[in-house]
Amino acid sequence: MATITLAKRLNAILAISMIFLLILVTNRIDVKYSHDIQDYVKEVYNDRIKVQGYIFSISTILSSKRLALMNKKIKQRSREENERIDLLLSRFKATKLTVEEKRYFESLQANFDKLIELEVMSRPLKQNPELLRNKISKTLELMDGDLLKLSEIQIQESKELTNDAHRSLSMSATISNLEIAFIIIIGIATQFILFYRVKKVPRLDYFEKNHLKN
Repeated sequence: MATITLAKRLNAILAISMIFLLILVTNRIDVKYSHDIQDYVKEVYNDRIKVQGYIFSISTILSSKRLALMNKKIKQRSREENERIDLLLSRFKATKLTVEEKRYFESLQANFDKLIELEVMSRPLKQNPELLRNKISKTLELMDGDLLKLSEIQIQESKELTNDAHRSLSMSATISNLEIAFIIIIGIATQFILFYRVKKVPRLDYFEKNHLKN
């Protein structure tokens, strides 16, 4: 059996240390990607899916207001509806907004403030009813446009977050495969260092062989 020299022992210890170091580093990387994926999932739910719900609820209230206008009425329950919209906008504002999203949100908020002013003017009516209804209708259209743009942004941002999550999963899987490959290579190298023995064959030149024979 081959004798394991001190140098081989030191090389083996070094190789094993490299394996542990590799496992430690890749584990930290895996934890990072795992946290990234969790953040993406949370952001999709809190800042995109829930926001789509806010947009749908606001749109439903606006549809109710528009239906009342078509019947040449200004709803008496507008105060309760406006309080509901105000609550939804407050929750919307608390989410993570992109630059473009913030612009359309501010436009929506400004149009909503204008809508409240117009509805207040109808109690008691201070100007031509038809003119007032037209202004309210125009404001509702502007709010619908803002909501449509905001809804499109949610879809786009959700898609990008999902793609980011897929990339993180793919990178994590790649790193795990590389980790396994490196461990196998280092393991084979360690066995080679410990157990491979070089056979040394004495070499005598031709003249030295002849001299010994004589």
